[in-house]
Amino acid sequence: MSTARTTRRLLGASVTTVLAVTLGAGLLVAPAGAAPVDAPLGAAQSPAAAITVPNDIHLVSAGTTGFLSYRTVGDAPEYRWTSYLDGTSRVLGPRAAYFGGRSDVVVERKETQSRYALHDMSVPGSAPVTLTYGDSRYGLAGVAGKTLVMSYRDHNDVLDVLLMSAPSGGSTSPTTRDVALPADARLQRVAATTTDAALLQYARGTGSETAYFLAVVDLATGAVAETVSTGTTQPRNGVFLSATEISWIANPTGTEPQVVTVPRGGGGSPSSVSLGTSPAGTQLELALLGGWAAFTQKGGGTSDRSSVFHPLSFRSLGDPRMRSLLDHVDSTAPAPDGSLLVRGGSVREGEGVYRIALGAGGPSAELVARTGTPTRLDLVSAGVPAVADLDANGGRTTFTWDLTRPNASGTVTLRHTATGRKAVRPFSYHQLGAASRLTFDWDGLVSANTGDVGGFAPAGDYTWELKAAPLNGIGPDLTRTGTFKVARKTGAHDYTGNGSPDLLARDSSGRLFRDDTVKAASSSEVYSAGRVQVGTGWGIYDRLEAVGDLAGGTAADLVARDSAGVLWSFLGKGDGTFAARTRIGAGWKAYDKITGGSDLNGDGRSDVLATDTSGVLWYYRATGDWRAPLAGRVRVGAGWGGYNQITALGDVAGTPRGDLVARDTAGVLWLFQGSGTGQFAARVRIGAGWGAFTHLVGVGDADRDGRNDLYAVGPSGSRLYAGTGNAAAPFQPPAYSSVNSDAARFDTVF
Repeated sequence: MSTARTTRRLLGASVTTVLAVTLGAGLLVAPAGAAPVDAPLGAAQSPAAAITVPNDIHLVSAGTTGFLSYRTVGDAPEYRWTSYLDGTSRVLGPRAAYFGGRSDVVVERKETQSRYALHDMSVPGSAPVTLTYGDSRYGLAGVAGKTLVMSYRDHNDVLDVLLMSAPSGGSTSPTTRDVALPADARLQRVAATTTDAALLQYARGTGSETAYFLAVVDLATGAVAETVSTGTTQPRNGVFLSATEISWIANPTGTEPQVVTVPRGGGGSPSSVSLGTSPAGTQLELALLGGWAAFTQKGGGTSDRSSVFHPLSFRSLGDPRMRSLLDHVDSTAPAPDGSLLVRGGSVREGEGVYRIALGAGGPSAELVARTGTPTRLDLVSAGVPAVADLDANGGRTTFTWDLTRPNASGTVTLRHTATGRKAVRPFSYHQLGAASRLTFDWDGLVSANTGDVGGFAPAGDYTWELKAAPLNGIGPDLTRTGTFKVARKTGAHDYTGNGSPDLLARDSSGRLFRDDTVKAASSSEVYSAGRVQVGTGWGIYDRLEAVGDLAGGTAADLVARDSAGVLWSFLGKGDGTFAARTRIGAGWKAYDKITGGSDLNGDGRSDVLATDTSGVLWYYRATGDWRAPLAGRVRVGAGWGGYNQITALGDVAGTPRGDLVARDTAGVLWLFQGSGTGQFAARVRIGAGWGAFTHLVGVGDADRDGRNDLYAVGPSGSRLYAGTGNAAAPFQPPAYSSVNSDAARFDTVF
């Protein structure tokens, strides 16, 4: 090093003592809205039980009376000093970086400034010492106790390293010591420190001739006490300096890491012990505790892969003994007394800061501070509504589950208690995100088996089940369950309580089938969630009609007329089946057309219409009493003989009254708007061409837009005509339906 450069450095250095009323005024500040700092611990309290720190901190350094850590808040680091003595944890001042190395001294460097403030955290209220080095080209390479390691490489590629510490002997200038590294050295980092020495890692040579070295520098004099070659492989991690040894992790084969130790003082030969087999490129952290090497692959708590190196493991340097203490390690900091402070966790004790020390039985772990978070994968909270109203928000409901960490995968299952139909959502850690939140935006569909076509979820009781496996392999799999309810309004043509229309069809052998229709917002097609046989023996009836809720139950009903002209009602049970028939009355042979499903008088119940063979239309008001579901008939009017099909629709024209469509013998369809008194307004022509359909069914609101729709079935297939609410043009263009593509096999669809 040149004399001129030395003089320039010394003249540019100065030291300032800043007085403070409390510990480092402006250094220690409470965050906005923070709770008061805990009172000092009583003699009967243990620090491990009283000290609580945030779960996302990372260790920076450890001293005798406390430790320095940081976490990220927003986009900025937040540093804090936590005291062992009184259990307090104080946030340090913003817009600064803080450093430390095996002592209670915290070095503060303000943004955009070249001054360094040394705070003795063991003496609350003491004034910090501020060091200013006049040559701003020198940067901080590391901290060892109260000493700053500064480095600078000039334009001639000459490396200059010096040690800087507080003034002594009444001087006002910082004490500096030059470090004499080889002229071609490239300083890589301050790899480790003890209370009296710093271990500098540097390289020499270029390309394939590059060699790597570790230099032990005496903090008192700046002299290089000894230098050890680590070969042509750079020890990126796992470098450690103890009072008696220099150690690092070598990986000669790429998959078999070894701990190499060299006695300090230059009097011994290197020795090595294997740590087992690891994937190529695995980086391990290293610490020495007496005759034990502690090693770990940091980051296991947030890793998305399992590894045998996630635990904090120990290998005896003298024999093959191995043991593990913690299940994962986030960060470490050697303490002045030779112990090791570890931010990590165990499935048994949870997340926190642990002190690892060597006792008579070997290494042991003591919990110093808790975070209140378990190490095992766990559920923090479930955002599941008590009642999911699937008639609101477009039939969608959002569920959330907050986990303790995001590195998990699994499934969420929503299951209808009565039928077992379910919605299953697999998830990976990509869906959880940094917030560890699983969000299930449920579209209200369920199916009998995973992969089946889904139908709309019925109303009633449900369970949810969350299953998650930790991807890092730490701790058991997680299973949590809960309950909720689904609320739906029963639709006019709904027999299963899921709000969607069910179409009934009878074949020539008298078997009755039910198709639960689905019109999802993501598709223009109407499809069946599955065809189910309701029963047999329905061939004895010559007329079958879906009539909505006549008897005041929870589901739609149907009526059937036998060959003798007796009309029977079948009450829907809400599960897709029907109760035993109830006799309504005889004399219905006089009618050639029967329809139901429109509330014609505004009392909230579906009514029945029938035309007799002379063309008179009659209105039967529903009573809501299953024993006598229809009141006496009321004459609507004559002239209905010209229609070969009538269909009650409910409201399709935009008024809150039951409407009716009728098809004449020429295939023209007409709309009759209900007046609310059982009568109808003058007819409005809808259009021609409807003679191609064999059945016209008022299915209710199939597309869930709040307006009732018309379902048409014919030999060429089926179509859904969505209601518009406009009497002049009550239906949209037809949407294709695959529900009754086999309509030819049925003699009745209703």
